[in-house]
Amino acid sequence: MSSKFYYFGFGSNLLAKRIHIQNPTAVRIGPGKLENYQLDFYTSSRTWYGAPATIVPKANSCVFGAIWEIDNSNLKDLDDQEGVSYGIYVPITVPVLELNSGKLIECRAYHLTNQPTGDVRCLKPEEIPYDRQPSKTYMKTIVKGALETCLPAEYVQWLRTIKHNGKMVDALEKKLELQDVNL
Repeated sequence: MSSKFYYFGFGSNLLAKRIHIQNPTAVRIGPGKLENYQLDFYTSSRTWYGAPATIVPKANSCVFGAIWEIDNSNLKDLDDQEGVSYGIYVPITVPVLELNSGKLIECRAYHLTNQPTGDVRCLKPEEIPYDRQPSKTYMKTIVKGALETCLPAEYVQWLRTIKHNGKMVDALEKKLELQDVNL
């Protein structure tokens, strides 16, 4: 049995400073692309003051993120961070294309137990329900992590356009050094 596993981070865990809070053994392998899924946001997070990220199956779509190699000793920590024992997220295994090497890597990822329905991208910004809006702090974390991971520029630009609820989490803004991140 391997002593490490691969993890695909597409939300706040794009950012090294964030993932290392509970998973200090995480080493970024590189940027990854998950085919036939799309990034979405749903429900509410007490930590982030808005809707957390999830991945939803969708043909001909893709999600970019970071591929991390993590010691098995941190698997429970990652599950705890994602609220697996509370039924918030479910771990899944997905094939992710590592963009630097072109290799397909089987990665652990998480999606919300209660997935959103309907394609929020088909709505005008003013029509997006509040329970589908992440906080400003969460989006700044994702954008900073996307830049740090070297995700494609057009994807980062799209992330900056996602409607957020305007809420800020001061403690995380400071801890994750988000003051210079522009959306």
